[in-house]
Amino acid sequence: MSDATVLSRNRVRSEERPVAGPPYTAKDFQLEVLDRLEEMQRFADSLDASWNKKLEVLKEQRLVKFDSRTLIALGALALSVAGYVIQDARSTARQDSEIEATKARVVRLEQIAATNTEGRIRTEVQLGELREGQNEIKAMIAAHDSATKKRK
Repeated sequence: MSDATVLSRNRVRSEERPVAGPPYTAKDFQLEVLDRLEEMQRFADSLDASWNKKLEVLKEQRLVKFDSRTLIALGALALSVAGYVIQDARSTARQDSEIEATKARVVRLEQIAATNTEGRIRTEVQLGELREGQNEIKAMIAAHDSATKKRK
């Protein structure tokens, strides 16, 4: 073996050997435990934060459900009001049509009454003329009878 191989072996062995550190003490143990507790605390905090996020999401979903229920209730209320408005409009339209039909009947009855009145007046005038005619005929008959009696 040459000196170079021996030196390289020694160098490899010295690199493989761990360097001895200071001795492990109770203080080191306490620090290690505190580090682990700190890691556990961070883990618990992250779990708490994620849990709080999930709770917020759930609350938002509940609010969304509440909002959708509210919207549905408001929609039902609006439909009910619209139904009453439409029903009232139908009733009003029906009443208006009945009023118009009644007005048309009244106008027709007034026309009939006017026609009847005109016919009645015409009939009364004709009856008056007929009475006058009868009276004239009676007077003529009476004059004829009295003239016939005088001749006899």
